[in-house]
Amino acid sequence: MEGLIMGYWWQDLLDQPAELGSASLIEAKLVVALRIAVFAHKAGTNPAPHVAARLGSLALSNQLSLVVEAIGQAWPEPFCVSRPCCGRLSPDESMFVGMVRSAMRGNRASFDRQTREMLPEDARTLIYNLMWQMARMVPAEA
Repeated sequence: MEGLIMGYWWQDLLDQPAELGSASLIEAKLVVALRIAVFAHKAGTNPAPHVAARLGSLALSNQLSLVVEAIGQAWPEPFCVSRPCCGRLSPDESMFVGMVRSAMRGNRASFDRQTREMLPEDARTLIYNLMWQMARMVPAEA
């Protein structure tokens, strides 16, 4: 199949940036919020107020928390994040951005192509639905 490289369409590869600066503003905010949530959790503190402040919404913060929990349960290895100030995305963060982009577009096929080899169907469905709902919560100006 033309355009298919090892299970990925070329557009799916473009949907996984390597640098935080190549992500959209809301994608970058979600990645940094994800990093803050992971580091706060590891430090034994409640990440909710920090994440809500970063995202400007407690509801969006709560939805991201559900996404993070679902990913943590389904990911085949520990999900790796960079430090909050790092401009480079970890491979997992890059995958996260690609998944978010697919969900924001309502493109389940793209989401499945990106995750099929590492996540079972039930996990893909759960994470896609949570990300799709999170995308609906993003303010239009974000």
